[in-house]
Amino acid sequence: MGWLENWGPDVSWWDQNRPGNCAMGCLKGGPFLKDTTPYSAINYGFALLGRAPNAAQVGCGTNKPKGPCPVWDGQNIYLAAASKADSVAVSSATNIDQVSSSIIGIADVVRMARMHPAGLKRAKITLGGWSDYARLGTAANGVKAAKLMGKLVAYTFADGVDIDMEHLRPYSGLGDEFGALIAFITQLRAEFDEITKNWVETANARVKALTQQFHQKCGRCALAMRHWYATNINHLKEVAANPAPHLEISWTTRFNAFLPVDNKWNYLMPDSAKPDVPFETDNEGKDFYPQVAHIVDTVNIMAYDEGSINGKPIKLNFATILDNFAKYGNVTRSKINMGFEPGPQAAHGKWEGEEVDEAAAKEIAQKHTGGGVALWAVNPSPSKTSNASRLCPVAGQAMNEIIKPTYAFGKASIFTKCGPDGMWPGMVIESESVIV
Repeated sequence: MGWLENWGPDVSWWDQNRPGNCAMGCLKGGPFLKDTTPYSAINYGFALLGRAPNAAQVGCGTNKPKGPCPVWDGQNIYLAAASKADSVAVSSATNIDQVSSSIIGIADVVRMARMHPAGLKRAKITLGGWSDYARLGTAANGVKAAKLMGKLVAYTFADGVDIDMEHLRPYSGLGDEFGALIAFITQLRAEFDEITKNWVETANARVKALTQQFHQKCGRCALAMRHWYATNINHLKEVAANPAPHLEISWTTRFNAFLPVDNKWNYLMPDSAKPDVPFETDNEGKDFYPQVAHIVDTVNIMAYDEGSINGKPIKLNFATILDNFAKYGNVTRSKINMGFEPGPQAAHGKWEGEEVDEAAAKEIAQKHTGGGVALWAVNPSPSKTSNASRLCPVAGQAMNEIIKPTYAFGKASIFTKCGPDGMWPGMVIESESVIV
C-alpha cells in the first residue's frame, strides 16, 4: 500500500475540461499510472477536519511552531484550507447530482485505480494526517464525521477510509478524543453497510446525473471534456455491473501504539539513541482499539519520523514492533502493514536505508509476521532538500517483488483497462450520441 499525495507536479490545478475545473486538484493520468504500478492499494491523502491545516505546526499552543487545535466545526470535510474556493469536499448539502470538485478529483483517482493497466488496485481516502490539528472532541462529532465520510466514499466509489489521526493522546486532555474515535469507527462501519446495500443504485444514479449534465452542458464543449464524461459514464456502468467491494476501515498509527508496560523502549535497536522521557503517545492504541478491533480491517504502522537526539538517530526494530502490536495490542498479524519512508524524515529522523527496509519486508513475506508493507509516499514531490522522489519509486518496486501483493478482500472484479492518459481506451468522441 502507498499513500498518494494530492499536491505537487503530478496534480493539475486548473482544467476547464472537467467539472469543477480541478479546483482541488486532479491527478494527471500518465504520472499516476506510472507511480502506482507497483502497488496493490493506495490511500488518497488528505481529507481534512481542520479549517486551517498548517504543515509547519508542531503541537497545540500559542508559540510557534505550536498552533491552534480547534474542535472540528461539525459541518464539513475539507480538502484544503476553508478559505480556499471550493475546499469543502462534502457537507450535509452535498448530493449525487451536484458533487464537489473534491469528489470529482477523488473519484477519478478511484476510477484510474480500478482501470489500471497493471490490474485492479484498491483506493481509499485518508482522513487526517500530520498537518491536520482539528479535534473531533466528542462522540457526537465522531458520528457526524462518519456520516460525511460515508457520503464521500459513496459518491467517489472509493474502497473505504484510512484514519490518520496522530494526536489522540495530546488531545485526550482537551476532550473525549478516544470516545470520539470509537464513535467515528463504529458509525463508519454502519455507513459502509448501507453504502454496500445501495452500491448499484448509487452508481446508476451517478450515471444518470452525469448523462444529464453532458446533454445540458456539453453541446459545444471541448473534445477532452466529452472524453471525460464518456469515460466516467462507461466506467460507472461497469461499477454497477460488478459487486460492491469490501469497504475497508484502516487505522494509521505510530510504532509505539502498543508496548509492554515494563519496557517501553523494547523496540529500539541496541545502537539506537534513547529519549530521556517516553513519547506522549505511548500505548495510546489500548485506549480505543479493543472496542473497535472487530470492525477495523487494517492497521498501518508508521515506523518512521522517530527523530534523533543530539544528531544520533533513534533506530527502530521492525520485528519487535510487529510483535508488540500482535502481543500487547492483540492485532491480528494479517491486518498489519509495516510502513517505511525512504529519504529525509520529520523530526530529524534518519532513514535506515533500502537494504534494511527490504530485509524487514522479506521477513514479513517469508515468516508471515505481518500482512504487508506501506510506503510514504507514492509520488513525493521533487525537492532540492529531499531525494524521496527518486528513492520511493525504487522502494515501491522492490517491495512489490518481495511481497508479491495481491488484491485484498475477495475476488477482484473485472474492469476495462484505461489508456495511457487514464481515460477510456481508444475513445474518439465525435458527437453527443456517443452517450445515451
